Amino acid sequence: MIFQDWLKDDSKIILFDGGMGTEIFKRGIKPGKLPDLINLEAPDTIADIHRAYYTAGADMCQTNTFGASLLNLRNYKVDNKIQEINENALAIIEGVCFPNKLIVGDIGPSGVFKPPVGKATFEDWKSSYKEQAKYLELGVDLWHIETISDIDEMLAAIKAIQEVSKKPIISSMTYKKTKRGYYTIMGHSIEKCVNVLEEANVSVIGANCTIGSDEMVDLAKELVKLTDLPFSVKPNAGKPRLDENQIVHYDQPIADFVKHIKEMISWGAKIVGGCCGTSPETIKEIRRLLTSLKR
Repeated sequence: MIFQDWLKDDSKIILFDGGMGTEIFKRGIKPGKLPDLINLEAPDTIADIHRAYYTAGADMCQTNTFGASLLNLRNYKVDNKIQEINENALAIIEGVCFPNKLIVGDIGPSGVFKPPVGKATFEDWKSSYKEQAKYLELGVDLWHIETISDIDEMLAAIKAIQEVSKKPIISSMTYKKTKRGYYTIMGHSIEKCVNVLEEANVSVIGANCTIGSDEMVDLAKELVKLTDLPFSVKPNAGKPRLDENQIVHYDQPIADFVKHIKEMISWGAKIVGGCCGTSPETIKEIRRLLTSLKR
């Protein structure tokens, strides 16, 4: 399999794509709308974004299914569209994927929490993710479970996927930098998360979202000390800013972001890309960096 070969190739840094939601909003979709519904309402918009990332040099791009798990769709009262949303997302990216590039099945947080915050159980999470994964399994090359803040929810997603697929999993938690180190908002330390994920037999351990590229550099330094597994980084393009129309902007210069990506590679990052606020132009500049590093 191409992805596993890439992981074994010491000279290969795998380039992921960048942000999806912020790219959708740039194209006139109003914030607050579930981006996954655009797979049905404006599929050409999603196709254009995927195509732009592949053209920029991404080795792999992920389906527009971040919020398309059963529980999250239920939050928006569109859970009856789960098959249509996920299958359309897969068809869209298959239609623009370049030869020798990969399609990643994107799995995001469910939007529901366990007690005492909410009422979700491990089985609720697992069945929700399994329902989503079965619609993506036939078309994806690997999986990216991302932006999860509860290690129990992450484990439920991993178990769900493993019941329907034998394909590699990138397991990406989201952390905040605290005085005590890196923790999820649910209070799980990076050390605990790494230990659980190693035991769950994922292929890659990652971190994405919440923090910018500067803080992700320090997180990369921690990850390389905690695991021998390959690790993935997809930071935000700095801190979000709201304008007078309540639209979110990310103002970090691409050159600064790319400089930090170079630092993360020096610390051992195997997969690099971007999350909120990053764009095809960001990925293009990272590809330029990767090309220069091979000289």
